[in-house]
Amino acid sequence: MEIQTDPSLSGLFHAITFQIAGIAIALLANSANFALLLFANTNGHEIALCVPIIATALFTVVWGDSTLQSQVANIKDATVETKNSHAYKFISRQPYNLLRLMNLALALILAASQFSILFGE
Repeated sequence: MEIQTDPSLSGLFHAITFQIAGIAIALLANSANFALLLFANTNGHEIALCVPIIATALFTVVWGDSTLQSQVANIKDATVETKNSHAYKFISRQPYNLLRLMNLALALILAASQFSILFGE
């Protein structure tokens, strides 16, 4: 007898995996931006260095928001059997709108910090 899994669970796990990958990419990109801004001579290159700062912030917002929305969609698509599980009840109660706001705020704060370093000297 073959066990059938809820497709929404597979989608949810994929969305979470993509979210973790996005966090790792954003962390690396922000670290590279900060290292460049803190340790390189950026005089005369301020406008050019705005591009990676803006790109990293946009990536963080778009990737994070889309993965959180994908998680919400997969939660809504869960079967009745899945909706009765304790894991579903816990996951479905997460404050996804607050998480989306926190993702936006984090991207903006990191970008503002990087711009402050770039133009503050």
